[in-house]
Amino acid sequence: MSQALPEPDPGLCASCVESRRITSGRGSTFWYCRLAERDPSFPKYPALPVLSCRGYSASATKISSPG
Repeated sequence: MSQALPEPDPGLCASCVESRRITSGRGSTFWYCRLAERDPSFPKYPALPVLSCRGYSASATKISSPG
């Protein structure tokens, strides 16, 4: 019987307006940084957990959308 692995803590990405949670067809979770679209110095998929980020912008109500 397989047991689901816990998701890694995304750190700041979980509450950043510039991040988007993506779940693959196989159930893996990734955090996409939309700042990478405008500034190539930001990684598209940062290593987690993100503990500090110069582009962090807190979201009042963070809504993660798969896909």
